Amino acid sequence: MPSLKHAAPATVEGACSLLAEHGDEAAVLSGGQSLVQEVRQHAASFDVVVDINGIENQSYIERDGDQLRFGCLVRHADIEHSELVAEANPTLADAAGSIGDVQVRNRGTFCGAVAQAEPAGDPPTVLTLFDADVVVVGTGGERVVSGREFYEAPRETALRPDELVRELRFPILGDGTGAAYEKWTPAEGSYPVAAVGALVELEEGTVSDARLVTGALEGGPTPMPGAAAGLVGEEPTDDSRTVAARTLGENAEPEADFEGSTEFKSELAATMAKDALDTAVERARGAE
Repeated sequence: MPSLKHAAPATVEGACSLLAEHGDEAAVLSGGQSLVQEVRQHAASFDVVVDINGIENQSYIERDGDQLRFGCLVRHADIEHSELVAEANPTLADAAGSIGDVQVRNRGTFCGAVAQAEPAGDPPTVLTLFDADVVVVGTGGERVVSGREFYEAPRETALRPDELVRELRFPILGDGTGAAYEKWTPAEGSYPVAAVGALVELEEGTVSDARLVTGALEGGPTPMPGAAAGLVGEEPTDDSRTVAARTLGENAEPEADFEGSTEFKSELAATMAKDALDTAVERARGAE
């Protein structure tokens, strides 16, 4: 690392100019919880680290109509402890509060974790579940990418070399809508082995829409529409939720590794799906 250069632009535009100048040899530093570790382990190599922590007015959490807006320097802990987030979309607070340990949550940024695209990371799964708007900015200006389209392959995003994630826009959940995020980790502070996000919308006690998304199983967040479809048009009974969770486990295609076999991970996914659906339905009923 002796040749690693540090740049600290004062503006988002300045950061983008540096990214455009150095291309693949530059990396954005916000929280650094993943980036610094990768550099130390020689898992990634960069000539320039573009440190955006000095850019002002980027740590905001705001309500804008039917959306929550997170600036690029909002820390996980900010989301975890925000009364606005707890009221408008408590699943975001749950997910942020479960990331790593206290030190990671106090330093890591939600936008940074989204851009880092760690396959087992929590923010990518939540982003996909809510199909949040990802506001990216580069030397060519600003554009908005759908959360469902942001991840193109394992560890690959829609970001161009000169772009960074400037803002995330999550929906504020309305009446009759509930969501939840559940995961299983082998130890406190570690990445999950299996994670599932669930969203349920109710109209007069019947499911009008449902979503299920897995994380940590298949190289990135993976929507499971087949499992969710069985809930739509039905009353969300314990039996119907159990069937949906079992279907998710059967349809998941996890990779076997030192953390478990495919069968073990599929069972975990089914269990996490049932827990997430139970909480999502409970919240939806409470919001009706």
